[in-house]
Amino acid sequence: MTKISLSISAKSLLLRLLEIILGGLFFYAGYLKLLHPDDFAEAVMAYRLLPISLVGAAAAVLPWLEVAAGLLLAVGLKKRSCLLLLGFMTGGFLLVMLVTLARGLKIDCGCGLFFTRQVGLVPILEDAVILLGAAGLYYWELTGAGEGTANSAPAANGH
Repeated sequence: MTKISLSISAKSLLLRLLEIILGGLFFYAGYLKLLHPDDFAEAVMAYRLLPISLVGAAAAVLPWLEVAAGLLLAVGLKKRSCLLLLGFMTGGFLLVMLVTLARGLKIDCGCGLFFTRQVGLVPILEDAVILLGAAGLYYWELTGAGEGTANSAPAANGH
């Protein structure tokens, strides 16, 4: 009789929960932007960083990237790719908010979450935490996947 043992460490469970939360956060933010495309396009335009001709394309594409990557991360598919994409998007947005703050613009961040808020220290710190979380999860995926494949490789001696 073979006994099957499932061992899930608390660390793995916590990290998986963080992936679900991060994925859900981006899914929700993207979904809200898709529900209100005109508002999001106005928020993109308010940053005054893109030519008017690119505002519509950015406002159309970014929410779909957030929804797709957030959903895939939350369900556990293509986690490295999703974390990389969401990390780069967050890092880019963090840079945009820093530039906007330095320029003295008083605009809505357009984050797409629970309420309207102005670009400032709090949204910047929140995005920094999200970026660090995505980077940490990406690092864990790289090291965790590498250890798992090395331990599960069949013996090379042919027996």
